[in-house]
Amino acid sequence: MQTHAPESGAEAVALARYALISKLQELLRQSVPLRLALETVASSSTRPTGEGTSAPVAVRTLEDWWYAYEHGGFAALHPKVRSDRGIPRVLTPDQERFILAQVRDHPAIAVKVLYRLWKPQDPTLPALSAIYRALQRHDLGQRSRRSLVRQSLGGPTKAFEAPLVNELWMVDFSPGPFLRLPTQKEPLATHLCALLDDHSRIIPHAAYYPRADTRAFHHSFKEAIAYARPPLQALHRPGRSFINDHTRVICANLDIRLLHAPPYHAWSKGRIERFFHTLQQDFEATLRLPGQAASRLEELNGRLADWIQRVYHPRHHEGIGMSPQERFQRGSTHLRLLDPHLNLDELFYAQELRTVRKDGTVRLANQLYEVDLALRGLEVRLRYDPWTFAQIHVDYRGQSFGLARPVDRHLNSRLPRAGDAAYEK
Repeated sequence: MQTHAPESGAEAVALARYALISKLQELLRQSVPLRLALETVASSSTRPTGEGTSAPVAVRTLEDWWYAYEHGGFAALHPKVRSDRGIPRVLTPDQERFILAQVRDHPAIAVKVLYRLWKPQDPTLPALSAIYRALQRHDLGQRSRRSLVRQSLGGPTKAFEAPLVNELWMVDFSPGPFLRLPTQKEPLATHLCALLDDHSRIIPHAAYYPRADTRAFHHSFKEAIAYARPPLQALHRPGRSFINDHTRVICANLDIRLLHAPPYHAWSKGRIERFFHTLQQDFEATLRLPGQAASRLEELNGRLADWIQRVYHPRHHEGIGMSPQERFQRGSTHLRLLDPHLNLDELFYAQELRTVRKDGTVRLANQLYEVDLALRGLEVRLRYDPWTFAQIHVDYRGQSFGLARPVDRHLNSRLPRAGDAAYEK
């Protein structure tokens, strides 16, 4: 199933600004003065402009974002609409071919430096923002240009460990055992999604799923947060299952910094790889014994949860000199508490804006839904579980208008209509 993109480019800009706020928070937790933290982050960062481009971050600008976030939370980081929005700012085909060739030949040179050389030769070039947009369309954004010149590292970095419980979680998928289901001819391939706390080595949640996708990750992530409280940071490998705007918005609302391990840097997530090895040599090995194979996915996950709680968590871990369970309990005073009024399920909902039609319906995922007729012609916000569509909440300007209902055409055909004799009586 496809993941859901943000409502607009403003959501992406807010997420980029939130990433800078996360860096500030990390420095402030280390008792760095606010002014020094602002200067440190500003000197090593760029800011999104809302059009796929970036520019150096001024200390004053970063300070404004910081106080806006302090007073208004994540919503306050959304940019204002440009006054010149809609004015064409495009390249001609010849200009675009020339620029793409130049950037590919000189990826180490900043685009703004190349632009200063191009402009005198071609005064008709549009603004630098149009250059950046063209590069993004052809997969030559800043990250892609860096990958062209980045040299692979010669070996692993120094050993590290998060100093506190729930400061860093690692998450990844691993191939699981095959299940022979009585209702299927072919065996079902399973995929294990696991989250591991770097400090204590406990497993907040792990489960097998039919697919290694965003739906599996979100389910495990939500269960892990309910079990062990939210972490400060979450490290994942690159991939669509983890890198999407729906996940970024969830983490931003929970104040979780989302990190990703660079490609070919397996040592950066070595602890969860070690857990997978332990699980394969212990738990999954027992499934191959006569009469021990699981016959259903629910049975497999139940036995996995039992193994984690009875065997893995209480067992002595050589890396920390005690059991994961004991180390987690010792550091539990540092856990971040969830707001008791927070609905964790709704926090994982996707959100989309829709304009209500004249007949009081909206379309979502190629399905028509009925909403309150008072909302006809208005733009409403729909909040829903993108995997089940069980409940679709309808909001207009912060006011709830209940749930959207699937259109029942047969029922509507029996309702009285204006102009009918029975209706006029």
